[in-house]
Amino acid sequence: MSAGVRLRQGSLFIGLGCLLMLCASSIFNLWFIDSLHDTSFHRSQMIWLVVGAVGGGVAAGLDMAFIRRMGFSIYLALCVLLVAVLLFGREINHSRRWIELGPMNMQPSEFMKLGVVLMLADWFDARRRTKEWPLRQLIMPILLVGAPVVLINLEPDLGTSLCVSLIGGSIILYEGVRKQTLIAAALLLLVGVPIAWRMGAVRDYQKGRVQAWMALDENAVTQRRTARASQSEQALWAVGSGRMLGRDMDDARRSVLRHLPFLYTDFALASWAELFGLVGTLALFGLYLGVIWWAIYLANHARERYDALVAVGVAALVFWQFFINAGMVIGLLPVVGMTLPLMSYGGSSVLTVLIGCGFLVNIAMRRRARV
Repeated sequence: MSAGVRLRQGSLFIGLGCLLMLCASSIFNLWFIDSLHDTSFHRSQMIWLVVGAVGGGVAAGLDMAFIRRMGFSIYLALCVLLVAVLLFGREINHSRRWIELGPMNMQPSEFMKLGVVLMLADWFDARRRTKEWPLRQLIMPILLVGAPVVLINLEPDLGTSLCVSLIGGSIILYEGVRKQTLIAAALLLLVGVPIAWRMGAVRDYQKGRVQAWMALDENAVTQRRTARASQSEQALWAVGSGRMLGRDMDDARRSVLRHLPFLYTDFALASWAELFGLVGTLALFGLYLGVIWWAIYLANHARERYDALVAVGVAALVFWQFFINAGMVIGLLPVVGMTLPLMSYGGSSVLTVLIGCGFLVNIAMRRRARV
């Protein structure tokens, strides 16, 4: 067996091993959270992980050519579902993000992360270029990303719309763009963000979170402790109380964790950090980096350009979701509502990540090293 083959097999085992440990960590963490609030999210999460594993297995077994042919249909169907959410979706916590399917709720915006990946991968692969892309030729992929982003932001769901934007932007940057395009994009952001802020594209409660996060004066600090941003401050206290090696479970149960909202979704990292401290948190981060490295490795050794773009998209999906969630839990970013991949409770989020990883397995099983 050649060294290249051993390395390719090793990357598959590393990626799947990191995924397995993340799933096990998720169940344990949610079990601990359930012990605080007498809930049973860890049992539901186990079911979703099994369903996600089946979905990932299907994605791994399908022909990538078939997946590519279905990409546009998947993207279009998800756009229709996003419109349906705005018209008929279930409203929870002032947001309309879910479609009721009997006893379950489906969140189309989560699946749109993969929809954008498949759509952009097909678009770019069909238009092969050896040179960097000018801005005028990127209008269509920008629209393909922008349409679902607008629909998602209308729900409103700032976190997911931001994540979809970053995933699309990562694929575009991987393809290569001219320096003038990057400068134009930066200027557009500098002008567009203030306009969106003033024109109401950002909701009042979202503005409040950003303003509280950026506040520096004493009045603003007082407001942070009583307003929406207080959840971020409580999460930071929980993370800090874990110190280097974590706390005993009984001590953690009596901590601020009991009063932290959305502990099983947006702030799942806070309970993990308090239980296992800095060492355990860095180990968890290492698992995410292992999955991201696996996806990037596959992108660099993919058999087809389309496969490489899909792998980059999955890497961006895991990275940006992980980065934004960790950033808001430790106070480096404002609270925008973002789950931690696999660790946070949520069927749609779990299915999206595991199906995306199924694509990675698919690519790994049929690729050969580039020459």
